[in-house]
Amino acid sequence: MIIYGINPLIEALRSGNRRFVRIILSGRRSRKGVNEIIRLAEDRGIRVDEEGIGNIDKICGSLPHQGVVGIVSEKRIVSLDDLIDLSFKEEGDPNIVILDGVEDPRNLGSIIRSAEVFGMRGVIIPKDRSVGLTATVAKASAGALEYIHVAKVTNIVQVIEVLKGRGFWVVGIDMKGETDIYSFRFEGPIAVVIGGESRGIRRLVARKCDFLVSIPMIGRINSLNVSVASAIIFYEILRQKAMKEVNEYRFSDNKSHKAKRRNPG
Repeated sequence: MIIYGINPLIEALRSGNRRFVRIILSGRRSRKGVNEIIRLAEDRGIRVDEEGIGNIDKICGSLPHQGVVGIVSEKRIVSLDDLIDLSFKEEGDPNIVILDGVEDPRNLGSIIRSAEVFGMRGVIIPKDRSVGLTATVAKASAGALEYIHVAKVTNIVQVIEVLKGRGFWVVGIDMKGETDIYSFRFEGPIAVVIGGESRGIRRLVARKCDFLVSIPMIGRINSLNVSVASAIIFYEILRQKAMKEVNEYRFSDNKSHKAKRRNPG
């Protein structure tokens, strides 16, 4: 597999989760980030070759490689059970996302980027009717792919049942949802189900969700790009979680002040 582009390569090197065969540079060391790639590669003993831009073009084709490309191992895919266990290990009430048929690699990469930025602990994608973890996905994720757990599954409906059994509330994003994401309270372990570009969540998958919620829109166009919609949802989950922590802190602080007033000594 290849990883191309400066930021994705830097994050792949920093994470230490990929085995590198070698890195190829076009020789223009003055560009921002290229020297960082060289330094990180040298620290890990990774071979770095400087070649003409034409050779990188042959490897990457028309992809926007920025004159850098790494030949690497594939992204490690975890099992569903491992993804759940790792998520709970990282956070008491983890949030994960289930993608029901996202087919555009740029959308998948963007969703993974937003998921990592806003604290989602894992991404579940189907083995069929979905794009894989390609080089374009890695580039669109801007390096976020290196830091988030990804599981590939055969049957989304069965996955939902497993998640419910492990304590997750399963929330589907659907235009016909009975409430909107700002009125809904995202509490406890949450698995968010997001549909593909053309059809949204499949009917059987929607029926298996505990709740269906929508994103309110007031414009003349009643749809959003799936990666934009995902970012809105992930941010709202994070916002609610942050507000809950602030309120809990204020409540605890108020109790502490009251106790001091009662016991000034």
